[in-house]
Amino acid sequence: MKLEGYNERIIISGNVIEYYSYGKTQYKGKRGRSGRDKVAEACNKEKNRQVTLMRAKQAIMRTVNANIGRYGDATPKFVTLTFKDNLKELEIANNEFKKFKQRLQYKVKVDLAYICVPEFQKRGAVHYHVIFFNLIYIDAMSLREIWRNGFIKINKIDNVVNVGVYVAKYLNKDKVDSRLVGKKCYFTSRGLYKSEVIEDAALINQILDYVSGLKCTYETEFENEHVGLCLYKQYNTT
Repeated sequence: MKLEGYNERIIISGNVIEYYSYGKTQYKGKRGRSGRDKVAEACNKEKNRQVTLMRAKQAIMRTVNANIGRYGDATPKFVTLTFKDNLKELEIANNEFKKFKQRLQYKVKVDLAYICVPEFQKRGAVHYHVIFFNLIYIDAMSLREIWRNGFIKINKIDNVVNVGVYVAKYLNKDKVDSRLVGKKCYFTSRGLYKSEVIEDAALINQILDYVSGLKCTYETEFENEHVGLCLYKQYNTT
């Protein structure tokens, strides 16, 4: 079966439009890895961890931007949850977060839409960065009482231009934490809105005509063996 190729791609996540122009033709559909590819992958675990981190950050950024402002009048809230005890076991911490989410949903009578990023503090304790997309107003003291495990902090994100980038930076900054290897770097509620991926040339040209009147908020070039020289541009429609 002949694979369909493309040299440009646009990804729309809420108000953020990303444009890619590839030096090498990309093909739709997954192609199986050869035995040589698998050996090379096994021999380069650290590089693969960095790729995993990059993809996770992109997924978080796009998921956040795709869901901002999609839940009526509810203002998105970015919350940090910490443990007063030096809890280092991620599985136990995740279970505490699950119980907190259930208590919070019972309190506000809403199926919460959220994305959660676990992180380890320098002392080894787990803490969470969570953005709730549809949480109604609740004061910090009440939220702390529902959390029951320690300190909480609510970050104001009303004036953040690219909330996805703001949240994604909390994904362990520069490298994949060894304690997260083999585990989820982040998790989300079900039913979140997804980014729209466009590879149709005619539709891409229409979108490029539209963004030509907008200011490019970020632009870069990079090159690798898979895509060749790639031009990347980002626009914000707000």
